[in-house]
Amino acid sequence: MSWSIHIENLCKQYQIGNTNTTAAELINKKLKQIFLFSELRKRNKLPANKETSSSIAQEGRTVIDPSQLSADYPNHFWALKDINLEIEAGERLGIIGQNGCGKSTLLKILSRIVTPTKGFFRFRGRLISLLEIGTGFHGELTGRENIFLNGTIMGMKIHEIKNRLHQIIEFSELGSMIDTPVKRYSSGMYIRLAFAVAAHLESEILIIDEVLAVGDAEFQRKCTEKMLGLANQGRTLIFVSHDMDAVNRICNRAIRMSHGRIIGDSKLNANSVSKSSVIDITRDYLRSGAKYKSEQVWPSHSPMRFLNCVELNCVRLLDSESKVRANYDLNETIIIEVDFTIIKKDYPFNLHLYLKDGSGRVILVSMDNHAWLSQKPRPLGNYIERCKLYSPLLNSGDYHIDIEFWPGKVLENRLVVNSVVSFEVKDSSVSDGVRGNWTNEWPNSLIRPQLHWSVSINNKSCHVLKEDELIVEK
Repeated sequence: MSWSIHIENLCKQYQIGNTNTTAAELINKKLKQIFLFSELRKRNKLPANKETSSSIAQEGRTVIDPSQLSADYPNHFWALKDINLEIEAGERLGIIGQNGCGKSTLLKILSRIVTPTKGFFRFRGRLISLLEIGTGFHGELTGRENIFLNGTIMGMKIHEIKNRLHQIIEFSELGSMIDTPVKRYSSGMYIRLAFAVAAHLESEILIIDEVLAVGDAEFQRKCTEKMLGLANQGRTLIFVSHDMDAVNRICNRAIRMSHGRIIGDSKLNANSVSKSSVIDITRDYLRSGAKYKSEQVWPSHSPMRFLNCVELNCVRLLDSESKVRANYDLNETIIIEVDFTIIKKDYPFNLHLYLKDGSGRVILVSMDNHAWLSQKPRPLGNYIERCKLYSPLLNSGDYHIDIEFWPGKVLENRLVVNSVVSFEVKDSSVSDGVRGNWTNEWPNSLIRPQLHWSVSINNKSCHVLKEDELIVEK
């Protein structure tokens, strides 16, 4: 299969601090700093030594790794360094990594917004990118007018835009708001229109940055289906997201970036011994900064309050001896305890627990919809509910729990707390339980329950081969 995008030794260098500063601006800035420091010392708010500024700076979080600093140019760093990548036509590439790793810089270079410092890239066909909310839109123009403006910027002709105008408006679901100036749009309406334009105009390559996060769940699902449909038509998709579940569902290839470099690629190359899957890349990324959280407590003076009806006090993970833990074996039962207080009389709701794996996939959902709770509103008071995950059930890996307070049928009134607690399940490889006498690596699966097997042997009609009847292959 031929390539759609070819990247070779791509690098991008930035200067730390202000750039293109005139001599007058430098003098003015220095005078302001001297005046500010002298005033602070007069008020005894700053010690009179030269180490102050450096000690204050050290309190910040370091986002630039020392390896990114340029040896040739002081006060410069490499946002991208030696990126080599070939993306095949029709491939759905997901790019993941922490903030500041170079994802957006790479997309801006591919979108021809930023020029590289070194290296080059080539692409075949028309490329459309959706990087930031409102890019290519004029606030004073209506949504309809901005469709033509945005399409023209992307290189489309007027008749091509007219042919797809109805599809774009219908997909955006803006209705009569399409003839309203976009400066009155919410961020969600902006992204609806922007994605509709990008997805329906003819292009061979579609680049999407982390912009779908502002959309509602239903629109995100709609966008996911549209992106998969575009890929099935042979279009190349580059998708950047912090939602690992979305990357797993949409992409058939994933790369992981860190400090301006590619450190993981699910595609097999000549030097690889085995092929990593997209799930392997996303799971490794999530585990890289994993800190398991066995308990989360909200202080009494600042509870997690839900519509002035329910206060969430605590969520914790317990073992069979009621000890708070975040590490379990395959054969151990895990108890999820939720402590909450109902502060509004006769308020009906259900508690939902979502168990998700390290890639964000939902493993199971459980509800406390017992008969006596669902038939009438709950009385005032403090509640402690426990849900047991009996073993063996889960596979080895990382897991987290999302909880929801669900009041009736109104979707918008839910209280959702994502990743409220998290834990790890390990395989001790003992010769009992679900593993039995199997000592090899366990096949990949979402769960690993111990199912009941029955074995019967019928040896009455079995003919046992004699030694002279055996066929020996030469």
